[in-house]
Amino acid sequence: MLDVHPPHHAASTWRDFFIHIATIVVGLLIAVGLEQTVERIHHSHERSELRETLHRESEQILKDARDTAAALNYHQDWLTHRIDQAKAAVWQHQPLAEQPAYAIAVFDYPDDPLWRSAKISGLVERLSSDELNAYSEVELLSNKVDIFYDAWRAAESKRLQFEQMYPHSADKTDFTKAPAEDLRTYLSLLTAEAEATRTLREWDHNLVGAEQTILSGNLRLEDIFAAEKAAAPSSATQH
Repeated sequence: MLDVHPPHHAASTWRDFFIHIATIVVGLLIAVGLEQTVERIHHSHERSELRETLHRESEQILKDARDTAAALNYHQDWLTHRIDQAKAAVWQHQPLAEQPAYAIAVFDYPDDPLWRSAKISGLVERLSSDELNAYSEVELLSNKVDIFYDAWRAAESKRLQFEQMYPHSADKTDFTKAPAEDLRTYLSLLTAEAEATRTLREWDHNLVGAEQTILSGNLRLEDIFAAEKAAAPSSATQH
């Protein structure tokens, strides 16, 4: 802030008085102007840094979402095969075939902690309305992925707990002595897990579409929604 010092001698005329007042006013205006300029520069720097941070996070989210999609596709294929085996055992009274080998890739499901931190700190106020809308949509999708990831793991856990009731060898479950009622329960668990997988896949694919659009520089919500629909593995769209 610019310091304004009193004159060394009192104003002797009205002219001197008004000159003195004008000097003070101009000094204050200059000080305020400089302060606002510094603040604008600081905000501009914060905005640039935040945009770079969110861009990097979007790249990571897209990578994680694609890895998640690949893992879920593998898991869904495995479940489809296993469900067909269980159906043959339940409805055609065939012995339950040996489950197929399972080797899902390790993956990190997508999340947006940097955006959430920026919201808490208030830094998101530096962004444009289009940016706010676009990243808020990503946050919504990320929340849905988080919710349905937990639901998917819960469904998988129920199936695995049921399998643990039967003898195991070399990562295989022996259902040769399973009664018909248990086979029906097993089929129900597999079907529930497949539905949980399908739902998680849809939200994850929506996130892929949204982030691809944002990273291309397109922040229009209409285009983001369209990209989500196009990327989804089914025609269902949750909006």
